[in-house]
Amino acid sequence: MSKLNSDTGSSSRFGVRGTEDLGGGLAAFFNLESPIDPKSGAVSGGASSGACNPAAGCAAATTAAFWRRNAYVGLKGSFGEVTLGRNYTAAVIKQAGTLSATPSGINTGMGLTLLSQGISNDFWNSNQIRYDSPRLGPVDFAVHVALGEGTTGRNVGGNIRFLQGPVAVSLSVQKDENLAGKSVTWTMLSGSYDFGAFKLHAGANTVDNDDGVVGFVDSSLWTVGGSFKATPQLTLATQYWTVKEKVGTSTSSKLLVLNADYALSKRSFLYAMFGYADSKDLGIAPLWGNGNFSGTGNVIAANDKNNGLAIGIRHVF
Repeated sequence: MSKLNSDTGSSSRFGVRGTEDLGGGLAAFFNLESPIDPKSGAVSGGASSGACNPAAGCAAATTAAFWRRNAYVGLKGSFGEVTLGRNYTAAVIKQAGTLSATPSGINTGMGLTLLSQGISNDFWNSNQIRYDSPRLGPVDFAVHVALGEGTTGRNVGGNIRFLQGPVAVSLSVQKDENLAGKSVTWTMLSGSYDFGAFKLHAGANTVDNDDGVVGFVDSSLWTVGGSFKATPQLTLATQYWTVKEKVGTSTSSKLLVLNADYALSKRSFLYAMFGYADSKDLGIAPLWGNGNFSGTGNVIAANDKNNGLAIGIRHVF
């Protein structure tokens, strides 16, 4: 199958944001961000929120929303920052820099494997209060609570990071509760070490879903990868991922990702991404892409092997 793809490495999005200086080191800010499919101009996707997801029948949480990525206001100062509204969860987004080795973006690799476990429901949560601390020496932390308000899953989570020289370590924990009172908890630990031209990444997580919350898989993940600065413009990367179910036959599905990223400027890049998926009972796609996960174009194939190759251009504004 050949197609014009989007979102292979980084998700296409647009939005508006602003900051007002209130004096005394205090500032107010806002961020409105929407996904966009550059193939057609469509704004696609629902607004999953924690344990409330399409498979669980939570229509109020998953109806397509224009500003479904971010829609929040906040205050920031020497104390850190507080945001109110729909935002990335603290537990997920703080993992991206240490867990993923691919410079073209986190979708193919991190996004695909977390999708198979159900953690993709926690990239953004609605009705959320989030606090991000300032740097406290080599440490920072962030916590959030999503209130649910009777229409979406309630959850609470957080992250703590150690950042010192070439070393970075990130630990996250999140607990989601659905509308029926059932809960799921996941924990993630990742780290990276920057040798200069070469950067090593590794990570692991576990999803404890004893209550059988729909949309999550009782599973564990581990990954190792690295990136190499071949020239000032060219970065090469590879990463291996494996996800093991804790129920049934406890099979392990695997994903290998290869990535080349070439900088045309500070804002424009050419990239190539290759994915090889060896899926068992838990299906993983070889590449991320809008429209690849339903209908005749489905590339999530349980108990099968498949490949994907994407070549494209990425602009950052």
